[in-house]
Amino acid sequence: MRVLLRDPTDPPDSGNPDRPIDFHRRLPGYLETRLVDAPRLAGMLGVAKVVVKDETSRFGLPSFKVLGASWATYAALRERLGPIADGPLSDEILRAWAAPLRPLTLLAASDGNHGRAVARVACWLGLGARIFIPDFVSPGRRRAIEAEGAELVVIDGVYDASVDAAIDASHSPGTLLITDTARSPSDVIPQLVTAGYTTAFVEAERQLGQAGDDRIDAVAVQAGVGGLASAGTSWARVTRRGRSPRVIVVEPEGAACVMAALASGEPVTVSANQITAMSVLQCGTMSVTAFASLLAGVSCCIAIEDSWTGNAVVELAACDVRTGPSGAAGIAGLLAAFNGAFNAPIRNYLGLSADARVLAVATESSSAAENA
Repeated sequence: MRVLLRDPTDPPDSGNPDRPIDFHRRLPGYLETRLVDAPRLAGMLGVAKVVVKDETSRFGLPSFKVLGASWATYAALRERLGPIADGPLSDEILRAWAAPLRPLTLLAASDGNHGRAVARVACWLGLGARIFIPDFVSPGRRRAIEAEGAELVVIDGVYDASVDAAIDASHSPGTLLITDTARSPSDVIPQLVTAGYTTAFVEAERQLGQAGDDRIDAVAVQAGVGGLASAGTSWARVTRRGRSPRVIVVEPEGAACVMAALASGEPVTVSANQITAMSVLQCGTMSVTAFASLLAGVSCCIAIEDSWTGNAVVELAACDVRTGPSGAAGIAGLLAAFNGAFNAPIRNYLGLSADARVLAVATESSSAAENA
């Protein structure tokens, strides 16, 4: 395990008038996901409360990723077509709205869940989908993407090679790249994907208020390229301004690209060629557009070995959250931090006493993990 403790820079937030949750609530099949109390985990971590945002199912898919894919696609197409009329949306309305753009193919690079989400959104809109994946992606995850009607392109090498291939393909006419990682600060689509993820945290804010105890002292979010972690960091800094929880980012030991970037002061590439049970987090370069948010708000990065995830999966199952190693990585990082060799300095630096309240996110279902 490696740990990076740092002082956030906390620049002002630029703000955005859009509320992706208002779009998501209009989609057929929208349901707010659960915020689950995990008292056994709280006891294991030596804190007063742990709550888990259960993002193991969204619109019938086994992860949160469709939040980003759907909002980014809608916002990008809105620039060409104008907004969809107000009111609840149906498959027929979505397809009719997108019809003038056919034939259009949505492209994405993925190591699993994002590609499947983009393929599902393409199906909603009656568009094509072509998904580029690295060759380490399991047969089960491949089949799940193809079952959404997407064309699958397998690329030799690490995840970054599939990103390059998708970017190259996007130069062809009749395509739109829905990427969750940015190579340039001006890349718009990855910012829209991250904005879509904020729906989970907007829901969590409402749920905390409903529970009557909305204090959160730390939020733990796992990172691949950093999109979800960026959304969580923005929530902690902006929505909870003045009572901002400490942000803890958790990554696989062999693919800790966020830790490397924050330590260097700029996005850098790590090898990420070591296979991990946290397979959808096996990314070598963080998204450039996520970097500023994470630089501003992250207090602690933790890179963990796979061994920490097994106990996290079991403990989450005990509170009826069924997830796998990638989905449990945030909790696994907390277990490593608060029960490992660096317990005292981490806890003291973050100011987390026995009275602390902690939020974590379970990001994919056990069925998605079983495809790994």
